[in-house]
Amino acid sequence: MDRALLAQLVSDGRLGWAELAQRTGTSPATVRRRLRRLTDSEVLTFRCDVAAPLAGRVVSVSLLATAPARDVGAVHRTLAALPECRLVAAVTGPANLFATLWVSDIGDIQRRETALCARLPGLTVTDRIVGLRTVKRMGHLLDDDGRRTGVRPISPW
Repeated sequence: MDRALLAQLVSDGRLGWAELAQRTGTSPATVRRRLRRLTDSEVLTFRCDVAAPLAGRVVSVSLLATAPARDVGAVHRTLAALPECRLVAAVTGPANLFATLWVSDIGDIQRRETALCARLPGLTVTDRIVGLRTVKRMGHLLDDDGRRTGVRPISPW
């Protein structure tokens, strides 16, 4: 049942209880209860996304960085609080931090990096990955303006 619900939500996260129930052969109350259990246990998290150009942030940059282990939690909290931060994660390998930011233009990458390193003296950016156009995000196909045009569902299993 959980997989069937998740498959429906991946294809259209805006479905209501009744539509989800109909598509999965159960009742709206069961759908509500199962989704509440999944979200309470943090197996499932809902989020709302926006077309990057509408947010005035047309360039995506992913930063690989290092920070002392004792500072990683504080660095994560600081990055996660930034409006331009889309993702921050601890990773293994030469870098122990990965963050994706949406910025307004290519020049903004250096300005943001400089400001971050000044604010977080233990942070050292080791690599940058710049994305000028995103054609798919979380299984959703996007047009030139970052708006959804279709879906290629992600299968997590």
